[in-house]
Amino acid sequence: MTDSKSMNQADRDVSKLIGVTAAKLDELEQYYDSWSETYEDDLTSMGYEAPRLAAEAIKSHQIDPAQPILDAGCGVGLTGLHLGKLGYTAITGVDYSPKSLEKAEARNCYAELARVDLNKPLDFAENHFAAAQCIGTLTYIDNMAGLMREFHRVVKPGGIVQLSHRVDLYDDAYRQALGALTDQGHWTHVHHSEPQPYIPGHQDFGDDQAIIFDIFRVK
Repeated sequence: MTDSKSMNQADRDVSKLIGVTAAKLDELEQYYDSWSETYEDDLTSMGYEAPRLAAEAIKSHQIDPAQPILDAGCGVGLTGLHLGKLGYTAITGVDYSPKSLEKAEARNCYAELARVDLNKPLDFAENHFAAAQCIGTLTYIDNMAGLMREFHRVVKPGGIVQLSHRVDLYDDAYRQALGALTDQGHWTHVHHSEPQPYIPGHQDFGDDQAIIFDIFRVK
């Protein structure tokens, strides 16, 4: 972004993130497809650090870099990029935006990429992944409890599931979706962060749009 016009467009694209929580799937596809070319530059210039923080958390929980990792809602591949920098080589990325997946593929850090609707069952075998992460994507999930069950299903015992979610959307329904698997003994809640800045360089993303990271150890 080198001029005021492009800066203003970036501001508008990022501002829309707040209001797309109720968007239909085809609307989300169009939104992210149209933004895919400048998404990385726009967000990183505004201090977006969630992909780097998530990758470092995967490493800190001693997930073997050679083991398969699921990057759910991978977008243009920022999360995979940072995992790759830490030596992870067996990353599967899934997203619904075809244009975003094309950008992710160009990074050459994913072993596999697929277009997937995360509101539906995942087409992966049980206990396939050493870890799954969903960073900056839960905003758009209708079937939250179902997705949490799917993450538990596809991650092997001893592996982790890492999630980020906006503070303003961290409601009782979300807590119940996470807590149900804890109460049933399917996973252990091993990390719950304080609210972290989401996009600190953008005027619309104050404390109400901070994000919380949660990590669960699958039993």
